[in-house]
This record gives sequence, C-alpha cells and structure tokens, in this order.
Amino acid sequence: MSRLTALAAALLRAGRGRLFPVVLLAIAAGLLHNIERTPLHNLQASQFDRYQRLQPRQRENEPVIVVGIDSQSLVAHGQWPWPRDLVARLLTRIQAGEPLAVGLDFVFAERDQHAPELIARRLPGSAHLLHGLPDPDAVLAEVVGRAPSTLAVVGLSRELPGARKPLHPLPAVTMDPAATTALPHFASALASRPELQTAAGSEGFINATPDNLASHGERGILRRVPTLAFIHDQPYLSLPLEMVRQALGGGEVAVDQSSAGMRGIRIGDYHLPTQANGELLLHFGKASANYYLSAADVLGGVHPPEIFASRFVIVGFNSIGLQDRVISPLGDSLPGVDIHAQVIESLLEQAALRRPHWMPLVEMSALLFGGLLLIAAVPALRPRYAVFTFAGLSLSLVGSGYLAFLAGRWLFDGPSLSVLLAPVFMALLGSTLIAADARRREAERQLQSSREEAARVAGELDAARKIQMGLLPDPEKCFAGEKRFAIGAVLEPARAVGGDYYDCFMLDRQRLCIAIGDVSGKGVPASLFMAISKTLSGTLARRHDDLAAAVQDIERELSRENPAYLFVTAFIAILDVESGTLDYVCAGHDAPMLKRGADILRIDTETIAGPPLCALGDYPYVAGRSTLSPGDLLCLFTDGVSEAGDGGELFGTQRLADCLATLPDASPSQQCALIRDAVRRFEAGAAPADDLTLLLLRWNGPLSGY
Repeated sequence: MSRLTALAAALLRAGRGRLFPVVLLAIAAGLLHNIERTPLHNLQASQFDRYQRLQPRQRENEPVIVVGIDSQSLVAHGQWPWPRDLVARLLTRIQAGEPLAVGLDFVFAERDQHAPELIARRLPGSAHLLHGLPDPDAVLAEVVGRAPSTLAVVGLSRELPGARKPLHPLPAVTMDPAATTALPHFASALASRPELQTAAGSEGFINATPDNLASHGERGILRRVPTLAFIHDQPYLSLPLEMVRQALGGGEVAVDQSSAGMRGIRIGDYHLPTQANGELLLHFGKASANYYLSAADVLGGVHPPEIFASRFVIVGFNSIGLQDRVISPLGDSLPGVDIHAQVIESLLEQAALRRPHWMPLVEMSALLFGGLLLIAAVPALRPRYAVFTFAGLSLSLVGSGYLAFLAGRWLFDGPSLSVLLAPVFMALLGSTLIAADARRREAERQLQSSREEAARVAGELDAARKIQMGLLPDPEKCFAGEKRFAIGAVLEPARAVGGDYYDCFMLDRQRLCIAIGDVSGKGVPASLFMAISKTLSGTLARRHDDLAAAVQDIERELSRENPAYLFVTAFIAILDVESGTLDYVCAGHDAPMLKRGADILRIDTETIAGPPLCALGDYPYVAGRSTLSPGDLLCLFTDGVSEAGDGGELFGTQRLADCLATLPDASPSQQCALIRDAVRRFEAGAAPADDLTLLLLRWNGPLSGY
C-alpha cells in the first residue's frame, strides 16, 4: 500500500469512519448557504425550470391584448419611431373599444421630429407653410388623456443627459425603512415628454433590477421580474401592475413585509407573493399568438373596437429588429411585451411561484438531517443496503421537490441536496468497505492464531482448558447492573478440553445475542474448532443485520478451513430486550425450553431448523421468531445434559423439563448450578460421556426510563 493510499485510508477510518464525512457535511452546508456563488446555482435554476415544464400555468382566460409593432406594421407605416399623430390614431382605435387600461411599452423621451417647429428649423422659409399645423406631441397627449393610460419609465442607475423624473409615483406606501433597502433603487429615470406625462394617468417602470442579468438570467432565460422599485426615492410599480392599479381606480398598494424585505404585494383584492427584493417568481404559461394583434391591422380597421372591451391592452414591439427576445423557463422565445401580459395574468389569477425567505432554511435542515442519517446508518449497514439507503434518500429529496411544486407551487431544491450528500455517502461507503476488509483480516488472523496456539499447547491440556474457559464470557460480569434481563451459564468439558461453547453479548443498546454450540468429536481438535466457531459466530453476528445471513457466512467460513471435516450444532438467537422479540436460527441443535409461569414449552424450531454447520455446505438457513413474556426463562442446552446417562438410562428432555418446573426463584447462575447438580446426581458417579453446557436467560421486560 502506497503512502498516499494509506493516508487516504487513515482519513476515512478516522473517528470510526465518521470524522471525514462530518467534515464533508459541514462543507456541503457552507456550499448550500452560498449556492448562488457555486455551479450548483445553475443546477437549481434548471430544476426549477423543469418544475414549470412539468406543469406550466394554464392560460385559460386572455385578459390582455398585445398590439405589436411588428414587421407588417413597419412595412405598412415606415420605420420606428412613428410620428406621434400616427401613434395617436392607433390609441384612438384602441380606446374606442373602452379597454380597462392601456399601457405603452416604450418611452417618448424626445420631441417628435415631425413637429412643425422642428421641420421649420430644418427647412428655413417653410414656417408660413407649417403655421397652424398641430404639434404631434400635443395630439398624442390629448389622446393619452382620454382613457386610463400608463406610460413606460426606464430606471437609470445614475444621472444621464436627457433623464427626466417621473411625475406619477404611487400613493403613500407604508413600508419599514429596513425592508426597502432590499428593493431596487434608481438614481434617475428616462421618462416621456412632460406633456405626455401630465396627460397620462400613471407611469410604470419596464426595466429589471440593476443586477438582473448577472443574477437571474442564465443563458438568456428570464425567471424573475420586479414589482416595486424606487426612483428618486419615490415608489413606482412595474408597468403591468400599474395598469391593473389604474383599472381598479388607482387606489393604494399594500405591501406584505418583514425585516428581510418584501413578502408579497396586494393591489385591490389581488395578491402575489414576492422575494425579499420585490421580485416576482413568474409562473410561465405556454406561449400563444391568440392575444397578439398587428398594429397595422388595428390601424387598418381589420379588428372591430369591441375586441378591446374590458381588457388590458399593451402596445409594444413585436419585431426582432426592434427589441431583444427572452427565453422563458418553458423554452419559449418571447418578446419582452409578453412578460407584461403574463404578469397581469398572474396577478388576476393570484398565481406565482413560491420560494419564501425560510425555504433555504428548510433545505439546510433537510441536508443536515439527511447527512446525519447517513453518518449514523451507513457504517452499521452492509454495503448493498447502504447503497439502497442513499438511493432512497436521494429519491425522497428529489420527489419532495416535485410534490411541493405540484401541491402549492413551492420551489424546493431536492437535486442540489442529493449532489451535496453524495460525497458524504461515498466517504462513508469507503470507510465501511475498509472496515469490512479489516474485520475479515482480523478473523483470519484470529483463526491462524488459534491454530498456532493449539499447536504450541499440544499435550498441555490444563493450559488449554484455561484458555478455552477464558474464551467464554462471564454473564454476571458482562451484564452487571442490567435490569432488563439476567443470564447464567455453565460449561463443564467431559475431558480437559471440549467442543461445547456458549456466548452472550450486546449487539447494541437494545439487542442481546446469545449462542450455544456443540462441535463433533472431543479433545483438542474439537476445542480448536470450538474456538473458531465461537469467534466467527461473534464476529459475523455483529457484522450482519440479518441473522440467517450471518449464520450462512459462519458456515462458509468454517467450511473453508475445515480439513478434519468437523461440524458443529448451534442455536443462535437475538433478543430485543425492550420488546421481547426473539429471532433465532437452529443449525441441527436441540430446541431450547421455555419456562413460562408453571408451563414448560419448547421453542418451535421444526419449521426452520437446518443441518449442523459444515454438514452440507452453504445451506440457506432461515430465521424463526418468537416473543417472550416478562418473567420467561429460556433454557439452552447441549446433548451433554439430555444424553447424560447412569449406565442404563439417559437423563432426557423430560427430566430436564421437570427440573426446570421445580426450580426455585433464584438467579439464572444459581439455577444453572441446580440443573447441573441434578444431572450429576443422575449419573451417580458415572464418567460424563459428553461436555455439559447450559445457558439460562430470564427476560424481566422493559423498564421505563432505562
């Protein structure tokens, strides 16, 4: 192993394999907190676009008509800008239908070049010919003043030549000064001619916030539009919202706010949620040409005036040569004026995407919870189940985003959380694989150590007996102070060393593993195989969550290094000490007995019992399940008890059952001693034919507050 590989492995194993994943989780939390400065922001924006493509806003009603200055109009009436009297004729046609409001999506910042005064300057001597001709700006102003009309204003970040202050700010808007700092502020503006401003009923800005292009438009995709901004420290609505306000009588605007900024805006009875900076997360509908009319057709009388009745009319550009087009999250290429139409539709439907200021906190909580869940669960799982766990967690996060959008148009970023959790999972998985390999090497080392020790102590049976007995746990010491259960055990080899064993240990705070086994044969070979069997049983039972799979692994490992073809009967069980649930596997062993009150029962192993370990090889063992009641006494024993003889008869299971039935109320250790004494009395001094092993477990039930 190279030094770099060893360093990587040590880093993965640090803190029991959890330190490095915790560091990665902290880094992931930092990236999520600053996601707009990372490439993940593009992933987030793309995912929010997929939500909209999955379910775009339904545009069932068409309250807006767009009269477009399109290519047909430019061919019919000449290049833009048109004479103001021609624009006045266009507005006159529209106003004849009595629309709710008319919005002009362009700015008349300079005088009409067809004004008589300007023509006279260019053509000296023509003043007498032009005398008496109307001023086109005055003609347009007179028409604009006939009906509710909203002029466009372009906010400027600094004073420029030709800048002009708008004349129609909103009525008093009550806002916390701290909340207004998040809104767009423009130092100046580009507005229409004063006579047009005076005649118009209102003005609304048409530009986005100053940093919109860098922050919210990825590859030309428009996702957010502003609703409220300050120009010369005066509040103004965007053009479409100002049109709605005028149609409703020009009342005040209510702003929902918090210390972080805006939360929503209300115009009359219509409400829309917003971001803290006043931007609207527009829920786009599919593009449609139904509500687009050519200005040339309107001027030519193709459409009757009634088509504009009770509708909002926006006059704007619809020619590629006159304006930039934007891409919607749905993939549609739209003229900018279409955005105004969709804003009005969204307000009237009160439909918008929702990503309130607390949504990032929800995502951060989900990230930390998912990361801690992986850190806690993956090291305890087999690699296959660990992969399934991460896949399930990722699908849950991504699916939650889709469900949140479908349920209430909430924008929850699940994919970014899955991407951020992937390094945490990979580190945990690497640590788990390294730990599994280390356990395998340790098991092999222990096996080899057992063989070497057996060879060194050949002929020293007394020393071997001490070593063998030292491998067995002392239940009273291991579980001192335990109130939920009590265990007693006894093992007496028929010779100096034997092939029986028992084991008991906690897999975790709630699960207790108990085991008993009987190796075929006697003496040193059996004792060596017993040591191997006990070691593998303990190691693999801790390694597996599935008891049956653990027993299969035990058999495979024992069969791999079994030149003497020994086999071992075993009964291994896991008790949930809180619920009393007992899962067990029987490999050719006698079924344990259960004392429940005055009744003596047998644990049912007939349906799930398999052959002894190493008898058939790779047998698919199955686990059984039973449930203990508080006060139950479980008795595990080897055939050294049931087959003990007095020279003529065997002790048998019935005598064992009778002995259990008459046991006094004492500790399991004392009860083990009483049963052992009963067996020895029955033998009447005859030499034991086999090792005697007993393990008694009394379950007291769960203790509150333990």
